Amino acid sequence: MKRLQRGFSLVELSVALLALGIVLLGAVVFWQLSERQRVSTRQMDTQVQVREAVIGFVHANFRMPCPALDTLGTENCGAGQVGYVPWRTLGLPRPEAGQLRYGVYRQASTTAHEDRDLAVLKDRMNPLRVATPSPRPQNNTAPNGQLPPLPVASAANLLGATQSGSFSDPLSGSCDASNGPPCPATPVGSATNLIDVCLALNTASDNIVAPAGNLGVNARGSRQAVAFVIAAPGMLNASGTGNRFDGANGTATNASPTFESPSTLITNNYDDQVISVSHSELFSQLHCGAALSAAMHAHFNAATSAFVLERALYDYRDQLYVAWKLADADVFAAAAGVASAASAILDAAKEMVSATADTTMSAGARSFQIGLAAAGIATAALAAAAAGYAQYDAIASRDEAWDVWEDFATRTTAATDLSISINRNALIGDAIGY
Repeated sequence: MKRLQRGFSLVELSVALLALGIVLLGAVVFWQLSERQRVSTRQMDTQVQVREAVIGFVHANFRMPCPALDTLGTENCGAGQVGYVPWRTLGLPRPEAGQLRYGVYRQASTTAHEDRDLAVLKDRMNPLRVATPSPRPQNNTAPNGQLPPLPVASAANLLGATQSGSFSDPLSGSCDASNGPPCPATPVGSATNLIDVCLALNTASDNIVAPAGNLGVNARGSRQAVAFVIAAPGMLNASGTGNRFDGANGTATNASPTFESPSTLITNNYDDQVISVSHSELFSQLHCGAALSAAMHAHFNAATSAFVLERALYDYRDQLYVAWKLADADVFAAAAGVASAASAILDAAKEMVSATADTTMSAGARSFQIGLAAAGIATAALAAAAAGYAQYDAIASRDEAWDVWEDFATRTTAATDLSISINRNALIGDAIGY
């Protein structure tokens, strides 16, 4: 009699192992996805903190931080534009941030207002301003002695003319934007503020496509210029190259500073995360638009208004001078009237003598001529009095016209001084950082 054997058949065992394998595979995939999500979330949180710390650093230091050479996190501005996040310099209490790669846009120029090196503290701002009136008129030397001063352009009136930043001598003539440092023996940092960063961002935003050798990210087949980029490695070495970073994030160097775009899709060969901030985006976040517009144009508007007022004052001054000349001519005309009235009195007196002689010779028959001559004398006397009063009034009017001209001429000189002062104050305010 056969004994019945109990247990799994080979087919049943195979089915059980297959089911167990499917469950284990599902568990591994689920674990991998959840772990990747956890790592991705943590890295994204770190990247966001780094981005905010970088922007805060700009507010505090008027430049962007330089990359660190290694994961120790201390910036090294001689290292170029690609490296690691300088987490110690940024004051981040997260050493894991040092595992992230960091790039900053650096495009230097010897001309201050064309400099685009965002990691350098530099005085790039020089307000737009009108040319200073010259020479200063001297109205007290002679009536209308000088024409309105013409604006004179000089090197100090050009944009990008770096100033000293010294409170005692902010407009030092020894400063030259092409020097390094631009002003000898004076700290250029005192003349630098957030406006200088805004100018660099505004100038660099002209480059939509990143120039060769400058920071950019791959975007639809071209290199898009960005202000800074932060790249985090995925959980796995998806590319299989042995480098924790995939794609361009693992090959970016100072010679070829190109990272992957934040919009790069996650694939079997790429699982990095990238945050990049364009020049225009950072320009907006720093509220550069309103500040730059005010700093660049408010002074220019005030200076132009002062300049237009100055021109109007000089025109009115010249009209007052013409009025004084006319009043002076009236004085001469009145003097001529007085002389004419005196001549009329003499003529009337002559007629009186002639009438008296005729009356005597005609035995009184022509006595009426004496009356007519007397009336002529009276009329001439009244005309002389009127001419004298006219002369007095003309002299008074001339003197008043002169006083008005002289007072107004002083005001026109003050208007020129105001135009010069507005220009100088704009330069000094920029030079010492206000």
